Amino acid sequence: MGKRSIGFLIIAIFVGILAGNIVGVVLSVVFESLGLQNNVVQKVLVDPLVEYEFYPTRLNLMILTLTFGFSLNFNILSLLGIGTAWYYVKYSY
Repeated sequence: MGKRSIGFLIIAIFVGILAGNIVGVVLSVVFESLGLQNNVVQKVLVDPLVEYEFYPTRLNLMILTLTFGFSLNFNILSLLGIGTAWYYVKYSY
């Protein structure tokens, strides 16, 4: 992997997952607008294989209250994004 750090690899993989999820959401909207809900391509590519959800947590700091929470949906396109990010990190100079 050359002189790239592990932190760069983790960030690249995270960006790859996000890019895959964005492509999945766009494809879902396209399928929905074309009237192709619940077809095989959508079930394989777009529907999540694994869903992780971290419920909102409140952090109360007397003058400010922060709420943290997020969810991740892994689908085939997310795995493709991970592969693309790994390829980019490995073979980029």
